[in-house]
Amino acid sequence: MRAIYLIARREFLSYVATWGFWLSLLSVPMFMALGFGMPILIENSQPTRYYVLVDETGGSLEQAVYEQMDRAREEQLERAREVASEMLGDNPQVQAALESSMQLEDDRYIRIEAETTDLDALRPYLTGDRELDTQDGPQPLFAAIYLSEPSPGDVDIEYWSANLTDGGLRSTIRSALRDHMQLQRLIEGGVDPDLIAAADDLAPTVRELNPERSAEAAEVTEGERLPIYVGVATAFGLWVVIFSVVNMLLTAMIEEKGNKVLEMMLASSRHHEILVGKLLGVAAVSFTLLLFWGGLASLGGFAVQQVMAAADIPAAEIMATLFDPGLIGPAIGYFIVGYLMYGAIFLAVGSLCDTLQDAQSLMSPIMLVMMVPLFLVMIAIDAPDSPVVAIASWVPIWTPFIMLVRLPQDIGMFDVMGTTLAMVAMAIAVIWASGAMFRMGALNQANQDTVKNWFKFGKKKTAAN
Repeated sequence: MRAIYLIARREFLSYVATWGFWLSLLSVPMFMALGFGMPILIENSQPTRYYVLVDETGGSLEQAVYEQMDRAREEQLERAREVASEMLGDNPQVQAALESSMQLEDDRYIRIEAETTDLDALRPYLTGDRELDTQDGPQPLFAAIYLSEPSPGDVDIEYWSANLTDGGLRSTIRSALRDHMQLQRLIEGGVDPDLIAAADDLAPTVRELNPERSAEAAEVTEGERLPIYVGVATAFGLWVVIFSVVNMLLTAMIEEKGNKVLEMMLASSRHHEILVGKLLGVAAVSFTLLLFWGGLASLGGFAVQQVMAAADIPAAEIMATLFDPGLIGPAIGYFIVGYLMYGAIFLAVGSLCDTLQDAQSLMSPIMLVMMVPLFLVMIAIDAPDSPVVAIASWVPIWTPFIMLVRLPQDIGMFDVMGTTLAMVAMAIAVIWASGAMFRMGALNQANQDTVKNWFKFGKKKTAAN
């Protein structure tokens, strides 16, 4: 036991007692914050676009454009209100936030009245050679839009802009005029405009109900779908953490074998003590990572909860869903078993290789197999009850990831216990087989060519004459 402890301690300190470890520890939350905050920052930093709209028909198309744009905005806002009400209730702060975000979106494109509508006169402003006086100071002209009606029922849009990537305004104008043209065609066909307006307002009332609950509490809300998304995110996170950690084992094993450190360790310890010590040492490193990141997540969650509580949002219910012990507990268990299983495999592979290039040739087929659960998790987002997902969850090497997505579906104890027992049995078998392979690799009784020869069926060795 002392040898296992010393090896585990050595492995732990070899990673933790370095600047690179702590820098990488801090870099993950920093990149996560950038990942979440960058889209918001990009959206808020979008410059205001100023455009000129010229209606060559005398104003009918211009009026139609803005009427349809207002209608589309109201429909979009109403859909957002419905989703927010289902998840958070009729909260005035949330409704006000939706109104504010919609107003920010509207402020991205502002129409201005230019002194002239002639294209040749506006061209220098479109190319940036000259600037217009706006509420934000001198600004270039983003677009000049000319609307015309060459024949009854037909509408042409000439969209002049030097910006070839931002197509939001162009799409908005086109959609608004398309709706206007469709409406006009119905009116010309004899349909009463009031009847069209009334038909647009028609919508069914849908109540999604859970048959496992009584009628009074059977209605399903959007918040009840959160566990599925949390399970998917946890499965991806588990995959990333496990393979980040076991890669440490692989690279360290190859380096120690190449530097003859492994031979010195074998002089004072048994091969199984080295294997177990390395697994425990790197496991301690991984739990250090998880404790640090978990602590940051808890602090961030507490801060978010205070903000949500101040806005009268049911933060307790949402946080309870996100940190459900019924999901966090299995995730920890799956991590431990998955780490031991994959860690033993990677250590065995590392003991067979002298260079990273040798390891890559052996790891390529293993990584292809390990990529499969990621694709299955993507399928499970839309179809968690898919037979393919259910069957794949019984494959022990994929169980830790796929079961995290299936657990929120109340799949029954048979699947939970059956897949868990199969996974544990597989882990024991893998650790035993990896231990035997590790012993042969550490003692130079086997290498990567030995593994390749296992797959050479029907070839007999010829003795030298």
